[in-house]
Amino acid sequence: MNEARKLLEASLGEDLRKQYFGLLKQWFLFSSSMTKMQFDSAVRNLLTTQEQIHRHNDFLLALYAKINNTRVKSTRSSYDKGYFEVADTIEYILPPSPTYMLRPEVENRSAAAELFLPDNGFIASRIAVQAWESGLEGAEEGVTEIIVQACQAFVKNIISAMVSRKQGYKIRDGKFQYGFGLPVPDPCIRNTHHIIDHSQECKVEIAADDDSFVPANRPSLESAEQQAAFSFSCGQRKYSDGKLTLQLLYDTIREDPSIIGFHSVNNVNLFKLGLSLEDS
Repeated sequence: MNEARKLLEASLGEDLRKQYFGLLKQWFLFSSSMTKMQFDSAVRNLLTTQEQIHRHNDFLLALYAKINNTRVKSTRSSYDKGYFEVADTIEYILPPSPTYMLRPEVENRSAAAELFLPDNGFIASRIAVQAWESGLEGAEEGVTEIIVQACQAFVKNIISAMVSRKQGYKIRDGKFQYGFGLPVPDPCIRNTHHIIDHSQECKVEIAADDDSFVPANRPSLESAEQQAAFSFSCGQRKYSDGKLTLQLLYDTIREDPSIIGFHSVNNVNLFKLGLSLEDS
């Protein structure tokens, strides 16, 4: 991919290179409302020679192959026709009847619009564009994987904070949360301190004869059910519909800014959530 990019930059020159990668950034990084059709039209007006079009084709194919982790097929047979094909005029004519539908345009959208977490291809393409703009060759494969895992951990922390705010849970070793959905013990009930939590007990026992470690006996099903019923009877009567709402997200981020971490990012997103709540 870097080889195709260098050949494209050599054919464009310094001025066209800045304009080309500026358009690529607007479309690929979703920093504006530029669609794929608008990007193709702008690049069509920018490229003037057949060699530039060929280099542009090779670069896009290499970029797509990098994203999809597929091999780049040879495009030598398509050089005669070029990358840009003649547009079908029927797509730009008003439909003659309400039953005729124009062919929908498939657009690349952001992860927030698709409601999916960013994958390796999504992150790798944006890292590459930012690196080229800064004069770098790119980034190692491990960088993409680390950012993907960081995004997953970031979303997990937000969801965990929302769930722990809405439902009761247990804590092991002073920090590990588990057992979500359990009732919060009512301190006003006398029998609250008699609740037995078998999960806090040691998982192994020491045999008396040879000091060896053996698995601890787990409580029977009947005993576990009785303890669970006793915990619910000593818990606070609080109804929960089990839904994570926009209001819950707003309250969670507002009361615990450390979830997002960055002050500027936290304030901007908190402001957007507030506007969404006012509109709803």
